[in-house]
Amino acid sequence: MENRITAFVLVLSASIVSSYCSWFRVKQTQRIPVSEQALPAKTASLDELVQNVNSTAQKIQALKLTVIYQLTGGSINSGEISNYRETDGFILARRPASIRLIGQAFKVKVFDMVSDGTQFRIHVPPKNKFILGLNDREIKSRKDVPINLRPQHIFQALLIDPLSTEEDQAMVLEEDQEGKHKYYVLSFVGPVKDRVSPLRRRIWIDRFDLRLARQRVYDEGKLVSDINYREFKDFEGGDYPAVIDFRRPQEDYSLRLKISKAVVNETLSDDQFVLNQPHGTEQIDLTRDPK
Repeated sequence: MENRITAFVLVLSASIVSSYCSWFRVKQTQRIPVSEQALPAKTASLDELVQNVNSTAQKIQALKLTVIYQLTGGSINSGEISNYRETDGFILARRPASIRLIGQAFKVKVFDMVSDGTQFRIHVPPKNKFILGLNDREIKSRKDVPINLRPQHIFQALLIDPLSTEEDQAMVLEEDQEGKHKYYVLSFVGPVKDRVSPLRRRIWIDRFDLRLARQRVYDEGKLVSDINYREFKDFEGGDYPAVIDFRRPQEDYSLRLKISKAVVNETLSDDQFVLNQPHGTEQIDLTRDPK
């Protein structure tokens, strides 16, 4: 009997000690797979980053793209999200500000848009509408305008503006990391007004290859464009991203461009950016004073 009691006490003591030690074991080491570890990060100075982005921007003066458009309208802010069918199409873009976009479904044109930097023209065959507008005028939703997408928004995403070094604009350099990727983040801030320096632009540069990964454009601190660049490929004439995602929160839409073919710096003629109103279409003139 005494031996049984002694054995029970020993087992109970061992159990208590084991639980006690387990409770105080606060470190657990887990090996991260190589495929999930942080990528090597290059280093560069502020001047080198600005020069690299500007050199890349200046190398691309014209684009001819074969794309798939994937448009999403609405957001959690509007309480409604509409996912549109993927649409095949083409894009022509030429500096300083010319762009044309054509979208097709089953080889039937569903939209045709042009902009020269000052005004835009949009033909929507399924709605039999032809829209005229000014690039610098605020866009307000209207029932008779079937689309908020504007060609100048896409131009801003495709052919980025060089980074400005104006004296009235301050630059801030910081580092960031998301998942495996480490980034340099360049912020451009305007002059002080009413004790506030409005944010103008932010640029993310992937430190793995020093490529542009993302840019956000602001108007007096208000976000107007959020653009991401992915899957860079060696297309005809140069290196270019195969996927571009961008969001326009003020117009409540986002767009994904999947690029299957790109020709960089091919000569494009002026008449390729001409869009006349087809006979019999309803004209919606947004250039007129709303009043």
